[in-house]
Amino acid sequence: MQIIFPRPFAIAIDDLGWINGQNDGEGGYGPYRLGMDRNITLKDYEAVVDLAKEAGVRLQGLFILSEMDRENFLGAYPTTTHMREKWNNDALISDLQLDIMEFVKKGAAHLEFGLHGVGHEFWPEAGKRRRAEWYNTVDHHPWPEEEIRIHVECYIRILKQYGLSQDNGHSFPESFVPCAYSYHWDPEGPYSSGSILSDYGVRYANTDFTQIPECNPPAEPNGGGFDHRVHVMNRYNYGNLWYEMGKLPTTPLEAQPTDYIETHWPNLLAAEGQSQKDITERWADYYQAVQATRDRYCAKNTAQMHSQWLYNTYTKVTETSTGVVQIDNTQMPDHVYRGYFPANMVLKVPLKPGEHVSAATIDGAPIPAYIEHEGYGHLYLPQLLQKTYELRYETGTTPLQNVIWHEDTCTIFELTVREALTKIDLCLYGTQELKLRSTREPEQVESNNPAISILRWEMQGNMLVIKAKAHDIQGEIGAIMVEYR
Repeated sequence: MQIIFPRPFAIAIDDLGWINGQNDGEGGYGPYRLGMDRNITLKDYEAVVDLAKEAGVRLQGLFILSEMDRENFLGAYPTTTHMREKWNNDALISDLQLDIMEFVKKGAAHLEFGLHGVGHEFWPEAGKRRRAEWYNTVDHHPWPEEEIRIHVECYIRILKQYGLSQDNGHSFPESFVPCAYSYHWDPEGPYSSGSILSDYGVRYANTDFTQIPECNPPAEPNGGGFDHRVHVMNRYNYGNLWYEMGKLPTTPLEAQPTDYIETHWPNLLAAEGQSQKDITERWADYYQAVQATRDRYCAKNTAQMHSQWLYNTYTKVTETSTGVVQIDNTQMPDHVYRGYFPANMVLKVPLKPGEHVSAATIDGAPIPAYIEHEGYGHLYLPQLLQKTYELRYETGTTPLQNVIWHEDTCTIFELTVREALTKIDLCLYGTQELKLRSTREPEQVESNNPAISILRWEMQGNMLVIKAKAHDIQGEIGAIMVEYR
């Protein structure tokens, strides 16, 4: 038997968005920032996107936005910053903020804009700071619901300063990591982090559950579950502390029980005297090592990360004979399909030198996407309903045809192949190229979503290369139609 049902892998990068790199948290009254002795530059964002491109993934970035406030309005909401009513951001207001946010918007194919917080901590009264912004981990009780909503509304108002508003066609962040593990887990109660944030569009979260035992979160190391409509996964730190520059995990991959690993922005950045190129290459090599590990793979994006966790938890995969695989998804809980729909299931096939997956269908239909990395063929299956499927695949010397060659970071939901039309159902992030393995030259390539623009398309050997652009920074769902004569 060859088929492998791997665990997903992703890092969540806390604390993007700060401009002042200094840490005012230890023994003080201010926020825990980055622990760096300099301010942030645009090159620090470029380093994150460079890594994402090298790794072929969309990295989850979690943003703090107080120092992006160009209107100085946060003084009206004193629990959000250490200055409280005296908030003044004038010293940090410059074109750099505009350049950063424009770069982040343009880099949406490789950097997800996720929610971390406004000021990272919570300041309930003058001279008093509590950790942290979303839940009181010091006194072990939630902050008032109205205050949490105020913090979210402040976040929205700062986003609007950069055109990232619903009026401009941009959704609120889908991913959330609480500052300093301040997650209020209470899926059965009327008020929790999930009950509030899901109202705004958050769908995914990750945190270290061991930091909030009083909330009775899932106990197992790779645990997770739904807090109202938000799917929350556990994560651990594996030796790369939050302030350590250019630091990779020290715990071996095979000894990591969680699918998410905790990282902070400084971990990806070079310290003085180090080469940023070298640090980025070390992280890229780390991703390559994940792809080479038999039972792991690098999730393309956050939606796929959480979907694979759900499939690993509830779905049974059995290779009944070589090349014939039964996928029993009947035990997937009903609530998974209420406001949340799983994306791709990913399976791996070991390949010998010169060998490829040459055919792959699920219930007779082509799988939507495929890629080969580090001696494995990665099969990306369509969204699975609560039923049993049959996957059939063959290996040989001829690569798979009529499939998206998955070098992009999209979610490819489904691929429908007909004589006169190939339809690609997807969620597109940012601007990127889709590669459809095909020798047929189309007459026209169109999108059924006006917010997905087809910039160009051309045949490159046995690939149809389609360059497309999504408007919403959180991604656009639609279909690309490839029409033939």
